[in-house]
Amino acid sequence: MLSRPHLPYPTKQIVLCLALFALQPRSLCGQAPSTVEDLARRATLIFLGTVEKTGASTMPAVKANAATAVVRVDQVISPGAPPGLAGKSITVQLLDAGSAKAGSQEVFFTKGWLLGESMAVIEVGQLGRDTNIQGLTEQINNVHQKVADEALRNQLATAEAVISGKVTAVRRAEIPRLVTEHDPDWYIAVIQVESVIRGQMPGREVALLFPYSDDVIWHDSPKFKEGQQGIWLLHRNQARLAGIENQLTALRSLDFRSREELGRVERLVKAEQQ
Repeated sequence: MLSRPHLPYPTKQIVLCLALFALQPRSLCGQAPSTVEDLARRATLIFLGTVEKTGASTMPAVKANAATAVVRVDQVISPGAPPGLAGKSITVQLLDAGSAKAGSQEVFFTKGWLLGESMAVIEVGQLGRDTNIQGLTEQINNVHQKVADEALRNQLATAEAVISGKVTAVRRAEIPRLVTEHDPDWYIAVIQVESVIRGQMPGREVALLFPYSDDVIWHDSPKFKEGQQGIWLLHRNQARLAGIENQLTALRSLDFRSREELGRVERLVKAEQQ
């Protein structure tokens, strides 16, 4: 009498896994499925696309194989995607070889890979064609906002003080310049403090050091001009350069926010203090 072959999972679990496969972001059975939030956090480009050809590529730099597919971008879902991408055919390196079928339409969660005459991306997950695109778009936007709030909250936690105010004067700082192409070319912005959102300020004015240079090291550091209004996350010894250890700076892009974000900043500061 033949014995029943051993299965790695109970039959009921296999049936349940197959049923859930159509409803959940793709994952291996027996492992916790990735949620939309998980995939949205890992992906840089999310789009609804139609598989035009499998085992193919749109770029010479990507060799066609069983794990590549040419996919037409029908609708971009994630914010911040390259403009004009809808309607273009790109190469997708599939998470699982053979998982895409020509003619099928799926929501692809991908990471950037190559960019040239065409584009190649790496899949981190997908959803089926029956996905509610409007609901998914709202969910992904909420995840992106959540991620942005987390980054800002982390930066707020490292700030010595957070203030709102207005730049009343800008002048070059009397600090010896570095003998290097990466010299920051320090300037001083004098800020009239309107409110202290977090921390303490000794007076109603504060002098803030900022790099005037547009060198690659300082390119993303906020530059200030007279009359500018906003919110500053002030740090001390942020650049870790000799001679400015006790100077206040706001060197990261998150360290300066527009006045329109005042409510958001106050909410995140309050949440941090609870």
